[in-house]
Amino acid sequence: MAVSLLKITFHLLHLFPVRLLGALGAGIGRLGFYLLAKHRRITLRNIKRAYPQHSNAWQQRIARESFAELGRSMLELPYVFLGTREALLACVHVEGAEELAHTMRHQGVVLAAAHHSNWELGGLMASILIEPFAMIYRPMKNDGMDQFLKKCRERFGMKTYSRFEGIRWLPRMLRDRGCVAIMVDQHMSQGMKIPFMGHLACTTTLPAMFALRQQTPIYSISLHRIGHEFRFKLSIQAIDLPPPTKKREHDQYRIMEAVGKQIAHIIDERPELWLWLHKRWWILEHNPDAMQS
Repeated sequence: MAVSLLKITFHLLHLFPVRLLGALGAGIGRLGFYLLAKHRRITLRNIKRAYPQHSNAWQQRIARESFAELGRSMLELPYVFLGTREALLACVHVEGAEELAHTMRHQGVVLAAAHHSNWELGGLMASILIEPFAMIYRPMKNDGMDQFLKKCRERFGMKTYSRFEGIRWLPRMLRDRGCVAIMVDQHMSQGMKIPFMGHLACTTTLPAMFALRQQTPIYSISLHRIGHEFRFKLSIQAIDLPPPTKKREHDQYRIMEAVGKQIAHIIDERPELWLWLHKRWWILEHNPDAMQS
């Protein structure tokens, strides 16, 4: 029932101009900033932790606008998931795709991605531009909803794999000169404590594992909204990785530290575009005395 209602809602909203949907979503997001006290507190703690040098008014503005960006992106989803390839390409300026394509003629690539701006559009754009392309994702608890979103995400050729499926498929895809996107900006309970924006955060080491095992290059991919409209710049950049020392954990740490610096640089450009309401620094939330980086 919930899935059918979602599909109907998507098709109805798709009839409206995407600019109107985005403005409505931003308004709902700003309202949510005031109504959702728990998530507001998490967001403000994270921003104060990452940008202690800024004024309280600046921190409040970034927090409020991050809620607006989330609402804007969510109300744009009907256009993202139902829009044509041509319509989406017309709204996104792409930088760095040629370099990535050149690299993929010789070897597979890992894309380090983050929950930045309309990340669902970023994933779809990557699937249009890159082949073969796959992404690891966190499945929804509702199976019907998860299958619907999986179908939407895969409509341009992307393959999506649940993080609970394991990674036996991944080495083969990289050997076949494919591209795999991995979200690296969320708390990973079994991850390594890596510096991120000035503080230690539990981080996946999966990109580093394949950089060391198969000499796989790592690129960052980020979607930057232009103003407040449905216009974007998709940026793909190679990440300079430190040379290996054959000390596995030390090398994984240094590689993921380099990845984290690249993601932090992307966030610094426009902090309000990142998803601050996630408990990225979970270890500090539950252990305030944890050593800072």
